[in-house]
Amino acid sequence: MKNSIRYIVAASLSIAATNAIATEGFDFWGYFRAGVGTGADGSASNSIGGSDFQKNKIGRLGNEFDNYAEIGLGKELNNDGDKSVYIQTMFNMWDGDADSVSNDSPFGWENMNLQLRNFMGMGETSWAGIRQYNKGYYIDMNDYFYWNQTNVGAGIERMNLGAGKFSVAVLHRDFENEIGTDTQHSKHQINANNLELTYDSLPLWEGGSLALGYKFLNADPSADQVDEPGSGEHDYSDGHAFMVELNQAVAGTGFNKTVLQYYVDGSAAQGVLMGAADTLNGNVKSGSGYAIRNYGSIPLGDRWDLSHAINYAAADSIETWDNDQLDATMFGASAKLAYHWSEITRTYAEVGYFADEKTENGADYDRSGSKYTVAQAWSLGRNQPELRLYASYFDSDNDNWSDSSHAFEGDDSDDTWVVGVQANVWW
Repeated sequence: MKNSIRYIVAASLSIAATNAIATEGFDFWGYFRAGVGTGADGSASNSIGGSDFQKNKIGRLGNEFDNYAEIGLGKELNNDGDKSVYIQTMFNMWDGDADSVSNDSPFGWENMNLQLRNFMGMGETSWAGIRQYNKGYYIDMNDYFYWNQTNVGAGIERMNLGAGKFSVAVLHRDFENEIGTDTQHSKHQINANNLELTYDSLPLWEGGSLALGYKFLNADPSADQVDEPGSGEHDYSDGHAFMVELNQAVAGTGFNKTVLQYYVDGSAAQGVLMGAADTLNGNVKSGSGYAIRNYGSIPLGDRWDLSHAINYAAADSIETWDNDQLDATMFGASAKLAYHWSEITRTYAEVGYFADEKTENGADYDRSGSKYTVAQAWSLGRNQPELRLYASYFDSDNDNWSDSSHAFEGDDSDDTWVVGVQANVWW
């Protein structure tokens, strides 16, 4: 299985790659972002200390310093009236340091599945394989999936049932658990299987719809993993996740979504960790958590657009297998204003702020940070692939939970800046 950071990065922006182009019987689609930047301490990634700084909380514009690509091919194999058989493939590449070096640019599969479409006559898609499954639960301006990432599995998707659409899937997503002593550490992949049920597109009123979701995440370790002395000889807790999403159309082309999520036991920390509710935290024995999200985009006249994202999450009474006791909260907010000078150029201004707090065995910790970005972009039409020039300023207080730590420039500074150019392309 791929490691967790590759799943997180590989999932980002795949929602943009939905418009397929027919080429000699094949559907061809994809996405990439790539560019170059510099900052107060050499490269942009050196200044920030990674490929981004808390972008899931404070916004992605001027805050992505990696190269990433997805290339997809699909083909309809058979068609009999309203029934069809379809194969879908997609691979991805991520280079976290923005260099074009083949040996540090891992590739992986995002899609490799067979789809039987409308075989039951209910508008459904039955599938098996690797799938970017049910990927609409996504905050684009933060590059954050709050419900689902790429998984191996099988299921029936978007079956017409009553006024809405029902989906069911069995998904396989291992999780990592660190084992070892103070001087030597390694990680085990713990087997886990998920049952997911969703019911979405349920109309409520004009422009309003509802989505409901439930996941059962079953930890299935081997006997050797349960008895592993280096990890404390403990079992692994199952998890549960629940979701309610209200979607409201606004001013014709705009939208607003409000999301409530609740997590139990092995999933309890998913909200404060900005997880996708599709994996377990192996060291969590018990507890609960919740998240409240509101995000959207609205037009403000012919030339102005405003996008926003607000995320708040809490984890309560977390007990770990190491007998630690934890409580935590997470808050993140970002807003982006766009002014369209014409159909080919526009100016963006984006601001973001986050604040995290936790109590661990009675000791209190906190961290916070902010981002300010201006960018000029060019494209042939709105909401099209674009080239961007950007400048960003970052500030952080105790980002690493320690009063003596500094977030930027190799642990030397509490603030930094970057400038760069980026291509953001989908087709």
